[in-house]
Amino acid sequence: MRRQEIVDFANDLKNTYQTNDPYEIAEIYGISVHERTECIKGFTAQAIKFKGYVPYILINGNYPERSRRVMCAHELGHIFLHDDTLNNFANPGGRINMDAEYEANLFALALLEDQDNLAMDMADIPAYLVHNIVEESVDKL
Repeated sequence: MRRQEIVDFANDLKNTYQTNDPYEIAEIYGISVHERTECIKGFTAQAIKFKGYVPYILINGNYPERSRRVMCAHELGHIFLHDDTLNNFANPGGRINMDAEYEANLFALALLEDQDNLAMDMADIPAYLVHNIVEESVDKL
């Protein structure tokens, strides 16, 4: 999916449902979001999506609410933008994984932030800056 298409898709969701809350959007689409405080060290969040099953998101509940919103938006991006089978163990590295992470980060940024608050068009922000914006929005534990 092209950059502008991802931004437009996130904006269409916000406009259609009158919310940028990733938890509300997940609920509208029947995507379960589970927060757990008993997590492996370093775990943030994961989207699980297998053909024939309802996707769900697992989030480390030890993070502050603002961080969990960013993680939820990012994982929603994976669910909406990527193929029928998705888990973070399928492709631990390589170009496909880098592209998927960029797309999920761009989706999260477009969902959570208004274009009017940015000095440049969201679709033109380089991948490394989109990554830094999203990653720096998640507190470190």
